[in-house]
Amino acid sequence: MGRNKKLRLRLESLRGRITDHRIKIALEQQGAHPDRRLIKHWDVEIKAWEQTVSNLERRLKKGKRYD
Repeated sequence: MGRNKKLRLRLESLRGRITDHRIKIALEQQGAHPDRRLIKHWDVEIKAWEQTVSNLERRLKKGKRYD
């Protein structure tokens, strides 16, 4: 498997995890007593993954010849 394909698969996986965590946050906030620590934990994970996604996207573009 080529480098770009591995990066694309990793990006797809991270985006899926981000979506799943956003759904979890929305469901938790709808409850009568939302667990703020859990929501904060998911927010921190989402931010870390978004940073990783931006870095991977940059690496993907770097492989192509952009002038």
